[in-house]
Amino acid sequence: MSKKMDYAWPVTSENAIVYHYFLHKINNIRKLLWDKRIVIFGAGIRGCCLLKILEENGFQNIIFVDNNVEKQNNLIKHYDIVSFETACKEKNQVFLVSPEGAYKIYNQLNAAGFKENKDWFSFSVSAYDQYVEEYQRPLHDYLLVMGDCAFTHVALEDENFNSLGTMIKNKAGSECCKVLDMHGMGQQAYYHISRSLIERNEKPAIFLLLLMIETMAPKVPIMPRTQHPELISRLVQVSENPNPDFAAYADLTRERFERFQLEAFASFDNKVAEKNEKLYMQVNYLFRFRETAEGAIYLKKTIKMMNDHNIPVVLYVPPVNCWQGEKLFGADFRAAYETNFKKLFALLRRERLQYEVVDASYLLDLEDFAAPNTIDETCRYSGRKKIIKYLADVETLKPYLKTERG
Repeated sequence: MSKKMDYAWPVTSENAIVYHYFLHKINNIRKLLWDKRIVIFGAGIRGCCLLKILEENGFQNIIFVDNNVEKQNNLIKHYDIVSFETACKEKNQVFLVSPEGAYKIYNQLNAAGFKENKDWFSFSVSAYDQYVEEYQRPLHDYLLVMGDCAFTHVALEDENFNSLGTMIKNKAGSECCKVLDMHGMGQQAYYHISRSLIERNEKPAIFLLLLMIETMAPKVPIMPRTQHPELISRLVQVSENPNPDFAAYADLTRERFERFQLEAFASFDNKVAEKNEKLYMQVNYLFRFRETAEGAIYLKKTIKMMNDHNIPVVLYVPPVNCWQGEKLFGADFRAAYETNFKKLFALLRRERLQYEVVDASYLLDLEDFAAPNTIDETCRYSGRKKIIKYLADVETLKPYLKTERG
């Protein structure tokens, strides 16, 4: 008999919106779940996140169901992954559908005679709705913050689940701050979105932009996870008289998303996983910086646009887990990391662009990161508190971050 494979994803962080929604939903149906056989539909990343929250709330009578036959008859930790047909035979079961927008699964459950909000519950939540709402919220003379998962994600072992983006907004006050953060976003998206805000006469007083060196890597602009075609299209749709370049970018994200579908470094074999982590770091941190990279081109365009409108730019470089980098690459990791930034800033200086750099690369201790054995820039609450304090000491940002407002 062959050994069962463990398909448990090493989930150490999650978008704060997803985490809060999962926890709120579980609390709402807690009484119904307590004496049920809980069947998590979807043996993937979100399913593993949902499992962790269920376990933390005392639930153990759990199995997984997945339509992928390769996962069936295997495990997530010690929980079985079964076929839908097998799950249907369970007694007193309730299905929790973890994937986002899983309409085929909803139809599958309905066709089998299961009733929504009785026999099955959707745990679908999209961060896009909140992003669009924030984008549309009218503000003037405010702090505009843009970035990716360094602003959106929290560690699942945290004692506080406010993301860095939320903490900045609370510090500044919602009436003085707009935070547009989305995992995986890159420089071209930041350019078009911030340009759209300015063109609708919504001029920020200060622009705080996340700057991660991996956004300058050649492969990043074409990766599926950086595209967000649905979100970009929605932003174009809710914009009055959107710039043709913005609309063209929406089309480009859709084309890239559909063309490049292979992008996985995950593995459920420990030896392969370590090899993939090393490959991930090579591709994202040890690449050779090129001035013609899309990330560099659009960073220049964004800063120049802000300079032309007399909007001060603060480039925030987030903490990097140099311990993991040096564990795998020795001194080469830090040397490559710093060299790429030196080349990038040399380029920006030659263009005579005006900006301020807030470099938090080495601000945190190892225990401040969500996962000490990965390069993931997501940090724990202890790290986020250090970052907030660090940002609040920057003279340009002090008028917004000097006192807690929320």
